[in-house]
Amino acid sequence: MQVLGEKPYPVLACTQCWRLTGWLGSEDRCDVCISAARREAAYEDPDGSFVALRELRAAVPRQKHAAWKRVAAVLGVGGPLALARVQEWCEHVDMGVTGPPSPEEGYVAFDGERGEWPAPEGHDLLVRFSTRAYEFHRDGWQQALHTGGPVVLTPHVFPASLPMHQLAEAWTDYRAEIQRFGAARWQAEEARRESDRQEAQDLAEAREEQTGTSGLLD
Repeated sequence: MQVLGEKPYPVLACTQCWRLTGWLGSEDRCDVCISAARREAAYEDPDGSFVALRELRAAVPRQKHAAWKRVAAVLGVGGPLALARVQEWCEHVDMGVTGPPSPEEGYVAFDGERGEWPAPEGHDLLVRFSTRAYEFHRDGWQQALHTGGPVVLTPHVFPASLPMHQLAEAWTDYRAEIQRFGAARWQAEEARRESDRQEAQDLAEAREEQTGTSGLLD
């Protein structure tokens, strides 16, 4: 596809939704459209089997702090724990580029996730990329529901049988789009914070000047 330039991995277009993808099934449809059609057919079949609405997702284990680390965090103990907190912050933020230069509770960052799922038809195994929102808390990053994330053009689904270097480059391109979005988002947020800071400073100086002027009337 010309929109992405020359790529070593497949860039195809679904004939139903026209979304870019790296895998097509019957009638040149993407996995999303095929899955939706199969669910709709199952709903309309009075003798059909139970339809599970839960998304098939590979469980991604999350490494949590040990109990003593959580206690130390509450007590404000620094040292190795502070370093560990910064290291965890860097899991989803390039400090000062895609987010604040230091850990900030409540900050939401977007990052990519990958996993393997069976194709909705046939016997292919698919590698799928997705975008997740993470919110930073005292205990570290937690997945969050957040709108306004990046719209990634790089295809998010590929056959697992593709050569490893093609899958690796597709994953690199996918994450690079998310990182560019994060950098632009942080740049706008940083400018807003600086504007708010300057406005507050100007207001404080104006009030101080007014106080000094009123003092002359005494």
